[in-house]
Amino acid sequence: MKNTPIRFLVVLGTLSMVAILIVQVYWVSVAINKQEEQFNRSVQMALRNVVESLCELNGNDIPSSDPIDQLSNNYFIARTNYKIDLSSLDYLLKAELQKRSIAQDYEYGVYDCQTDRMVYGDFVSMQDQNGKTRPTGKLPKLVNDEYYFGIYFPGKTAGIVSSLGIWQLTSLLTLLILIFFTYALFVILKQKRLSEIQRDFINNMTHEFKTPLATLQVSAEVLENEASGERQKKYARIMRSELARLDKHVHQLLETSVLDYEKEKTVVPVRVKEVLDRVAEPFRTLPAIRWIEEIDLTDDCTILGDPAIFETIVFNLLDNAAKYGESLVRFNACEVAGCLEVKVSNDGPEIPHKERSRIFRKFYRIHQGDLHDVKGFGLGLYFVRQGARSMHGKVTVVSSPDLTTFTLTFPKVS
Repeated sequence: MKNTPIRFLVVLGTLSMVAILIVQVYWVSVAINKQEEQFNRSVQMALRNVVESLCELNGNDIPSSDPIDQLSNNYFIARTNYKIDLSSLDYLLKAELQKRSIAQDYEYGVYDCQTDRMVYGDFVSMQDQNGKTRPTGKLPKLVNDEYYFGIYFPGKTAGIVSSLGIWQLTSLLTLLILIFFTYALFVILKQKRLSEIQRDFINNMTHEFKTPLATLQVSAEVLENEASGERQKKYARIMRSELARLDKHVHQLLETSVLDYEKEKTVVPVRVKEVLDRVAEPFRTLPAIRWIEEIDLTDDCTILGDPAIFETIVFNLLDNAAKYGESLVRFNACEVAGCLEVKVSNDGPEIPHKERSRIFRKFYRIHQGDLHDVKGFGLGLYFVRQGARSMHGKVTVVSSPDLTTFTLTFPKVS
């Protein structure tokens, strides 16, 4: 994979995740603020009702001004201006809070202006059946000469957060997405690095093999020419044949690597008929193969591209047809709607439908169990597809039990 798509993917993915996190944090903070506002209003209404109930029980006037103040995020006071009936306060507080579905534990205390001290305090657990535990003693003192009681919610923030069920779920999903994205990015970068290592290895291997192969081919040719007996000539010919086969594989690996990563490719007019005639020459005399050739092209039929790539593309298709065909190879070329169309057919086994897109992958070969009757690296059809794309063409395949046909299509030069 090229560096530019990788960088684009990393930047786009990172910006997307940052945007998702910002939106998630924003909506969670909005939800918390709304819940807190609702909680504060409910507590103030509950305390106002408690003050009114206490005044009615004691026969006192209800304060004309608002008797409720919120001194901090989780501390509220209620002024009564009269002595507070301690026996009623506990019941009224719990009843009013339960009435408004406030399930937060709280601590409350009563201030007496005559003695200038807190005269009563308790801690109430709304989840406890008895409702009382030890007070924390955290209630602050209000510096005013009046009667009041204060109520403190130590777990207010945690309780509000725990009540955000749907937002907790979405936050968890966002976290999982972030973890998945980070892992996927790590895997992509690792695969990119492995791909670069593979490319460098293939390049180095093929270049290192070219020189000794050339030397061995020359040596085999000399041995064949100077051999005195038929047996020696036979083995020299075998050496030359096998060295030529190995050289072809190395050459294809090198060409594939160049095709994948070379940025500037040769683009010149290619005389199609001349190239096709040259490529088909060695296949016309193959034994046990019925060769059918139909080239309906003019001598000036031309396409744009690299002549070497075009020649290798056609050669790979003909070579596969000869290897996989039973007894027939058909080679057709014609002009269709301003395009060059080259077809190579053989009567070999049908290519399964699910394999027809996979056979163009790099190093991919159709699984045939323990059979290895046809050798190769799985690069031929990959080179065909990549080479056709580099020349703004395409390759398609149609396969049936009787015939398999590969079709190359290239735009013609006007």
